[in-house]
Amino acid sequence: MTIFLGCLAIAGIGILVVAIVAFAIAAMKRSQGQHGTSGSLSAAMTNIESIFHDGKGDIVEAMQSTREDERDTDGDPPER
Repeated sequence: MTIFLGCLAIAGIGILVVAIVAFAIAAMKRSQGQHGTSGSLSAAMTNIESIFHDGKGDIVEAMQSTREDERDTDGDPPER
C-alpha cells in the first residue's frame, strides 16, 4: 500500500510541475502580442526557476525593470 501511495505522490508532483510550466508559458504568450521566440521561452523558464531558487527572484526583477527602463516613451522596445 505504501508503494502505491509513493508512486501516486511522485506522479502528482510530476503533473504539478508540468502544469506550472504550461501555465507560465501560456501567461507569457498571453502577455505578449508577438510571436514567441526562444528568448521569451528562456525568460519564462527563468521566472519559473526563480520560484525554486531564492536568489534568482532578485535577478529576474532587475532584468524586467531594466527592460522597462529601456523602452521609449511611446512604448516601443529599444533598437539594437
